[in-house]
Amino acid sequence: ILIISLIMVLYPLLMMLFGAFKSGTEYNSNKWLPALPLRLSNLSDAYEAISLYLYNTIIVAVFGIAGMIVISSMSSFAISKLKFKGNKLCFSMVLALTMVPGVLSLTSQFLLYKSFGMQDSLMALIVPMWTGGCVFGVFLLCSFYKGLPNELFEAASLDGAGDFVKYWKIALPLSKPILATLIIMQISGVWGDYIWPRLILSQENYTIAAGLAFSFELVSTTAQPIKFAGYLISAIPVVFLFIFFNRFYVEGLASSGLKL
Repeated sequence: ILIISLIMVLYPLLMMLFGAFKSGTEYNSNKWLPALPLRLSNLSDAYEAISLYLYNTIIVAVFGIAGMIVISSMSSFAISKLKFKGNKLCFSMVLALTMVPGVLSLTSQFLLYKSFGMQDSLMALIVPMWTGGCVFGVFLLCSFYKGLPNELFEAASLDGAGDFVKYWKIALPLSKPILATLIIMQISGVWGDYIWPRLILSQENYTIAAGLAFSFELVSTTAQPIKFAGYLISAIPVVFLFIFFNRFYVEGLASSGLKL
């Protein structure tokens, strides 16, 4: 059963890989198997069509994830390790928000960002990562920080360290694996986000998922190889990210799961 399931998942990806290097005529005559010679010019043609969307996606990912990491890590540390009135209530509210489907607030979110003057601006994608994206980050990091021994922070307090120093010097360095996990999850989310960019942005500001759908929406069957090449190029950064950071991703998930 696992082998059959794996074939059903992988073969469409192999079809995309095969099709990305065919001419239109070769694709029409043979959709299922690879063909020679490889048409490498499809990659350059596809890159010209989607390069702007890749650039927009990188901007959103860098600035959105950087702000999300700062806000969620500081918030999580405060909820987990600082004693203040209402910290348990704050965590309960964050936990409740993780159970609300994002699509329920799509209309109100559109009206809100439109009233802020962010319609057709990349800030309409970055700011939600600082707010809504932090909800999952706070939940994940809180479970990690709660598992850190309190003795570490008590010892730092005896040495005269303030709350920010304990966060910056102790909590943040220890949370690198879980932060790497969170970053990979968020990058994957940015790369696959389709509905919100199509709703709030114009075509020039689309990120990669929306841009791919727009660029190749009405292609003929002879242009299908260019479409496959575009999807192949867009997948390469995410694949390499997972390959090089897979160890941190697994370590972060394992450590967070143990603390839960």
